[in-house]
Amino acid sequence: MERIQDVSKLVYTHVQGGQFRWVTVSTLMLALGTILHLVSPSVAGITPNWMIATYCVAIHLTRPNYRQSLGIGLVAALINLMTSKSAFPYANLLSEPAGALTCAFVVHIFSKVKLGSHMVPPVVSGFFSTLVSGAIFVTILFYVLALPLDVYLKGMWPLVLIISLCNAVVTPLLYVPAQRLFARRGYLPNADEVISSDHSQYELVPATDAKISIEHFSYYYGSQTKPAIKDVNLVVNDGDFLVITGPAGCGKSTLCMAMIGAVPKFYGGRMEGMVYVNGKATTQAEISELATEIGVVLADYDTQLVTMTVAEEVAFAMENRGYTPEQIKERSAIVFKQVGLEGKEDRKITSLSGGQRQRLAIASVLATNPSILVLDEPTSSLDPEGTEELYRLVGSLNKEYGITVVVIDHDLHAVLPYANRMALMVDGELRCDDVPEKTLRYMYINDIYVDALPSIFTTYMRLEAAGYQFEAPWLSVEAAKTGLKVS
Repeated sequence: MERIQDVSKLVYTHVQGGQFRWVTVSTLMLALGTILHLVSPSVAGITPNWMIATYCVAIHLTRPNYRQSLGIGLVAALINLMTSKSAFPYANLLSEPAGALTCAFVVHIFSKVKLGSHMVPPVVSGFFSTLVSGAIFVTILFYVLALPLDVYLKGMWPLVLIISLCNAVVTPLLYVPAQRLFARRGYLPNADEVISSDHSQYELVPATDAKISIEHFSYYYGSQTKPAIKDVNLVVNDGDFLVITGPAGCGKSTLCMAMIGAVPKFYGGRMEGMVYVNGKATTQAEISELATEIGVVLADYDTQLVTMTVAEEVAFAMENRGYTPEQIKERSAIVFKQVGLEGKEDRKITSLSGGQRQRLAIASVLATNPSILVLDEPTSSLDPEGTEELYRLVGSLNKEYGITVVVIDHDLHAVLPYANRMALMVDGELRCDDVPEKTLRYMYINDIYVDALPSIFTTYMRLEAAGYQFEAPWLSVEAAKTGLKVS
């Protein structure tokens, strides 16, 4: 195993969606096909086969192999089985997989032989996939229903040809907007691309023994040439309460996602340098594996709540990790006490206030006993009272239970009394990382993001500039009262 001495030269790339992009794209396209199938009117009894057109687009966009294409066809068949008004819908179980395989064959042929514009393959696949699928479907109907030969030859086959021609038109019309949409989202493969780098052959050891160690970290989203994060070095020690702040778009949330491994393994892109969590390189661990070390609560915390009751929500996270019923009961009692939700275990989540749902989101993260808690703009939907209550809770988790806390926030009034460190991000760079007083002073003196400075601190700085001296900086109203009394 190769020991990497200088991680600043280490590069890791990952394509958004990874090897399962074909699943995401085909699912969305099949959903569109189902909707179009249900709502589109027919003209003289004829309508395009939207299901075939949409899965042809999906296969063209993601270029799945034959086995995966067969899977797409089977899913399309099951959807048609439930929505078809045909006399024998079970014929779809053969016709749709055959259509998908035909499309995959066309994609394979055109990947080797370039003919005309990029619109030609969707036209060809739309026609031949529909022709093959339709031929199999009507042939099965002919034999199962014992139809007259004239109906089969003069009625059903001409209809198949007409619908095939319709699909030759609508498939490229669907392909163009879908290609643009998914390309912008980073879901489309490039020729001969590597889905994900492999760091398994490297021995990666952090330079510092810390809970989180970020070393020479730079990050580029998708195919962007401008980095969202530029050469950041940051250490989060055991027991720290670190606040990261900065203007909108400065990269603080991206840095948060890097700590939990979602950057680049979920969002895709190019990463330079390394991020370590409890000594483990994030590129050598799955996101689910890192979740046992570091828990995250997002700004839209309601999206993290997936069950009906408080007790079920906390138990859900532990059930996913194989906890026994006894362990779940014991751990749930501890977590409810930590977050102040004792006695509310049977409450429905919809009956909770915003602050209580926020506490529940934290409880579900704490259930698996992570040693690090990351909160990404946790107060964005809370009122001032709820914000103060939240940070009292997080402060107690840090002081009483020794949980290392990282908070990404721009509203500093309520969080600063609990923080022992504060970092400032500007344009993807880490401009200052020090005790809160020094970072706030840096912001004030250099006129950087001063709108976020607590008004009590700006008052302190103005009084200091006027010649007044105080024993301690004013990071809270209580500190200001104490300073005024002493003076």
